[in-house]
Amino acid sequence: MTKINFMQTCALLGVLLLTACSSQPDYRAANGRGYGYSEQKISDNYYRVIFKSADADSGKAKAYALRRAAELTAAQGYDWFAVVDKETLLEREQNNASHAGAGYQHTTVQDCSLLACRSRTVTRPEYEVGISSGGRDQVEAVLEIRMGKGVMPDSGRVYPAR
Repeated sequence: MTKINFMQTCALLGVLLLTACSSQPDYRAANGRGYGYSEQKISDNYYRVIFKSADADSGKAKAYALRRAAELTAAQGYDWFAVVDKETLLEREQNNASHAGAGYQHTTVQDCSLLACRSRTVTRPEYEVGISSGGRDQVEAVLEIRMGKGVMPDSGRVYPAR
């Protein structure tokens, strides 16, 4: 029988804790105004599918919106869906902070003539006012889809439900 020492047990517990606390998966239902997918029913076979991502990868957001559209189409008992309209929104969430400051700037000035040079220090007040902005990017892919049954139309904007 193998004996596990205290350090190995701590290391194993640390790995398990890190795994349990890892970030949520990208593809998930949105909670409220959070990130993930959501949909709005427009009519029996017409829906708006939205996927909001916490980064600026628009390709991934579009793929996840299509994935959700396929899942929704199958769940509603339809065979295929057509993308009627699509839109991708890239937003930058701003985190503005203003600042102001004052200080003195010391500059050495040298006056020279033909015979000699004279140096002196000049002190001037210095003022600074500004706004710095930071933030993060987010992308939202919006699809309007029409669901159908039977033979799938021959079009580049039609996808199977499964």
